[in-house]
Amino acid sequence: MRITLATEAHDAQLRGLCRALPMPGWIRLAFTREPDWFSGQAVYGHFNQTLVAEDEAGTVSACGFRSVRRVYVNGKECDLGYLGGLRSLLASRRVGGVARGYRVLRQLHADGRTPAYLTAIVEDNALARGLLTSGRAGLPEYRDLGGFITSAVSLGTFRRGRPVPAGLVIRSGAEVPLPDVLAFLHDEGLRRQFFPVLEAKDLATPRWRDFAAADFLVAVSGDAIVGVTATWDQHGYKQALVTGYTPVMRLARPWLNAGLRLAGCRPLPRVGEEMAFLYTAFTCVRNNDPDVLAALFGQVHARHRGSPHHYFVVSFHETDPLRCALRHFLTFNYASRLYLASWEDGRRLADELDPQRVLHIEPGTL
Repeated sequence: MRITLATEAHDAQLRGLCRALPMPGWIRLAFTREPDWFSGQAVYGHFNQTLVAEDEAGTVSACGFRSVRRVYVNGKECDLGYLGGLRSLLASRRVGGVARGYRVLRQLHADGRTPAYLTAIVEDNALARGLLTSGRAGLPEYRDLGGFITSAVSLGTFRRGRPVPAGLVIRSGAEVPLPDVLAFLHDEGLRRQFFPVLEAKDLATPRWRDFAAADFLVAVSGDAIVGVTATWDQHGYKQALVTGYTPVMRLARPWLNAGLRLAGCRPLPRVGEEMAFLYTAFTCVRNNDPDVLAALFGQVHARHRGSPHHYFVVSFHETDPLRCALRHFLTFNYASRLYLASWEDGRRLADELDPQRVLHIEPGTL
């Protein structure tokens, strides 16, 4: 088996791995990259490299990527890495295969672009967690940063309404000057750990493909911005395809769908159909007020119910006080753990992370 950097010649096989290796769970979803792996890869960072494992015939059996993105760490801008997209057929899951992949990754890491890497592992994937956090075979140290929940919020026609806090107005990004929105994101974002740095010029780059200033939703009280979220439609380069259900869910699905329809919610798709997601982005609120965020999410729901999307997706770290903004929404939740992976040159950054800052998770770039 040979580990090498992917090129356009690997595109079809990379997309094939995405289709062939769905995420396990009560609903099996294949996160596909049609029509082109590399166009979707750009949103993970301003710098991206994909590694593939291939045999002598050039058949790809595993892949993973390394990205670098600009975020706030301890209140300062930092180029921080992200490791993701790990997909492997059975023949490539042995410790030896993983070790070879990480040896190549460490060689790439020598370019000095970043001191460390965020990465996420599904909570129930004990095999991957045990292997990657073992520290064996030259793997980096995986520092456990705690759990987080990714929630798919139903975009059905009905939702129990909640009153908007007095004096609060929700406006679209087209109605608020972009410099004002960016200033708020800077001031509030640097209070959070790993919040993305955004400048006006970035919106014209592949890093934020298919995202525009008009996609912001802005909570305003008086003359002041007090909260921001955004919606990001990534369907043009990332999809979630239903490949199967567990036996119990397969039997229960008709009855569950009947209940969902009565509740005004979208039914669960048939096998082979897409589950259309709309990702939230840049979510932050002054003083971490969950009522303001609930009002913003209420507008996301109101603007997109009846759209082609089934759910909007949010992610919160387990310590995030904004999590309770979802208590009045119908959600399907997915638990994962966040890690900071580093070799010796990144240990100082890991040791100096401010524990008082809430960790920020961007669901569209996991």
